[in-house]
Amino acid sequence: MERGRDKGGTRGNGPYRKNVDYDSTLWRKALHKAFPNSGGKRTTVFTTASHVRSLRNRTAHHEPLIGGVPLPGQNDRRGRTRRLTFPDAHTEVLRLVEYIDKDVATWLGQTSRVPELLRTRP
Repeated sequence: MERGRDKGGTRGNGPYRKNVDYDSTLWRKALHKAFPNSGGKRTTVFTTASHVRSLRNRTAHHEPLIGGVPLPGQNDRRGRTRRLTFPDAHTEVLRLVEYIDKDVATWLGQTSRVPELLRTRP
């Protein structure tokens, strides 16, 4: 399943098992308001947030990042796990912040030392 199209799952057991539709129950009712600059598309926010989460998880678990950030569930033409470069990962972080607040994203982009570090230590 394409990760940007994850619309829900199930909850409960046995006769109480029900399908859950995140698009209707969460996104349309509330979450779209948390990302006012996203264009209103859940898949846009979902994809960017998934990329940021992959970076966060690899970093938090002290896993190797040489060769970029692996994006689970996304493969290239050869069937290898697609990877996000560090400059692209930084851009994704700024993009997710921008979906929430453009002014904060601008400030963060202007004060971030990540581009400088990537230039001096590629």
